[in-house]
Amino acid sequence: MGSSFQDDEKEYSLTVSQFAKLCGTTRDTLRHYYEQKIITPRVDPENGYHYYSPAQISSFFFITTMRQAGCSIQEIRDMIYSSSKEAITKLANAKILDMQRELFLINKKISALHLGMWILNTCEEHGYNKVFTDFIPDISISSTPIRDSNTAYHVADIAGDISIHLAKTSGDKTLSSFPTGVTMSYENMRKKRYVYNNIVSLSFLPADNENTFSLPSNNVVACYHGHGSTDIDKIYEKMVSYIKRHRLTAVSDLFIVSLINLYSKEKQHTYFKYLFICVKN
Repeated sequence: MGSSFQDDEKEYSLTVSQFAKLCGTTRDTLRHYYEQKIITPRVDPENGYHYYSPAQISSFFFITTMRQAGCSIQEIRDMIYSSSKEAITKLANAKILDMQRELFLINKKISALHLGMWILNTCEEHGYNKVFTDFIPDISISSTPIRDSNTAYHVADIAGDISIHLAKTSGDKTLSSFPTGVTMSYENMRKKRYVYNNIVSLSFLPADNENTFSLPSNNVVACYHGHGSTDIDKIYEKMVSYIKRHRLTAVSDLFIVSLINLYSKEKQHTYFKYLFICVKN
């Protein structure tokens, strides 16, 4: 690796083109690596041609791996010339940690889309405004209490709380910002006092029991509601009636998840909500 090799014509016999083909790379890349002194060929003193050793193929792929891991040329050069196991281990572990963080963020985005698509697909199965029981996948919840839940009747009443919650989820890379919604206590539902008490975000990622928490039950009473289809207050009443009629016990707040919330050019409001409350027999 590097420039430490014996000037042996038999050992360093691969032309630049041959070496590039074996490594699946380009002459320009090899030239760049040579200029940066991280993989050094034998230079024929008579004609200036460069020749590589088959043993340097492993060096090339080591460099490629480290580059793909996010190492700079300078970091690789320092590591090569230190020839230290400790230096290689330290750099490799740092890059592994970086990639694990990146992988977590990618998985968080994938999880958000999976959860959104799961909600949409379940709607196709059950339709709008029909209360039903379901067994849902494991979902974790991050929550921000609404500061004045006594007056939180509409989204306009909690705009500041939504901003606080989204700032928290955006600032913490472990939290999801989508799908997001609100909660309402079952006791207030029963009393027909329809005020919100929390801003919540849902995720398929496992709960850490610090910033995110699991639902108390995977059994839910649920309903889908679209703007203009039925007064949402009627949905609340239907859900309470369903729970009582089937002798179920509510073990969570009602979750009202807004998957789509749009205003058209004509200022017409369109939304799509998924409502569910965890229950036990």
